[in-house]
Amino acid sequence: MEGRATLSRHLVEKRTAVADVVLERLVARGLTSVSSLLIRSLVAALGQATEAASPEPVVSWARMAHGAYTPSAIRDVVVATCDVVAEAGESLHLDFSALLVFLEIVKTNVAEAFPLAPGPRFDAPQRTANGVVDGVLAMLKARDEATCAHSHATGAWCRRLCEAMNLSQAQTDFIVKAAILHDIGKIGTPDAILFKPGPLTAAEWVTMQRHSVYGAEILAELPALAQYAPIVRAHHERWDGQGYPDMLKGDQIPFEARVVAVADAFHAMISDRPYRPAIAQRDAMAILREGRGTQWDAAVVDAMIKMLEAPRTNRGRQAARG
Repeated sequence: MEGRATLSRHLVEKRTAVADVVLERLVARGLTSVSSLLIRSLVAALGQATEAASPEPVVSWARMAHGAYTPSAIRDVVVATCDVVAEAGESLHLDFSALLVFLEIVKTNVAEAFPLAPGPRFDAPQRTANGVVDGVLAMLKARDEATCAHSHATGAWCRRLCEAMNLSQAQTDFIVKAAILHDIGKIGTPDAILFKPGPLTAAEWVTMQRHSVYGAEILAELPALAQYAPIVRAHHERWDGQGYPDMLKGDQIPFEARVVAVADAFHAMISDRPYRPAIAQRDAMAILREGRGTQWDAAVVDAMIKMLEAPRTNRGRQAARG
């Protein structure tokens, strides 16, 4: 389909306006329970789907919404959004017939993934939550594979850190899942900022900082994941109160967010980023030490450093024995 990139950019840039039109039509049809925020995320997913010529980003969105809405409501929202997107595409000088065919493929894929069941759903809560998480991560991966990989890695570091701190299994699992979801708000960050190879301007930095708020807003709309929203919102707060978005200080920051913040920062430092190469683990550890008690909770940093130094200490002991 010609003009895919043009339509994709249009949907990302105008997602709020497009979502407002979709919401008006849904309300007119009596479907009043769907939030504007989730419709905006669907419009963004349709933009990704259009550019990739694949319905998968929209199916992933549907999996994310599955914990909050019935299959019937999901299908109604997708159909209404596709109709509004078709109208938008008509004025963008692209292959309109190909667009219509593609949108029908999207609708069909969503309908096949979420058939209308005759009775109530009996999914176990944990299964539902896992399915919604999978949908959220699939949306993030379609937007930015590197951020999705970082999210998984942050979860893995959090698990090791929680185990080193002797936290309970339940608290560990909660923190790991929050860590995996911590950057979901970046699905709403413009490409020019998310992938910028150089330093951000002050205005761009303000936009980037919105990802923690946007991520929390998305999760708050999903009953299966709403409990993680406060952690996602707070994962860039600082112990000294100079973080964002709420400038929380010390114990005002949820403990789980303090753990995620250390694991997130450490993995970000040892990973390649668009604006800089990865730094050595020892240098990342030095930065954690420097930020101990100012940027990060000192107790969490101490546990992280101790965990990272343990293999080296063990090797030294073994060499001394030899």
